[in-house]
Amino acid sequence: MANSSKQYDDEMTFILFSQEVEEGSKRPNASGFITINGVKYDIAGWSGESQAGTRFLKGKVSLPKPKEVSTSTKEEAPF
Repeated sequence: MANSSKQYDDEMTFILFSQEVEEGSKRPNASGFITINGVKYDIAGWSGESQAGTRFLKGKVSLPKPKEVSTSTKEEAPF
């Protein structure tokens, strides 16, 4: 029986989710995240084919974009 108290260590691992994109789109074919040194990064991948006909996946790693905070409030400013 496996020890259920041991937590999963996702350090230096990544996950990519396939994305449906239209032909000619600049959107990535896959996106997800990777954890390096405890920092979670966004990753995106684009599929392609070399001139020799070899299929490949190229990608980009970036810091996550901050979530937008709504600046609209229903309350009046106190001044």
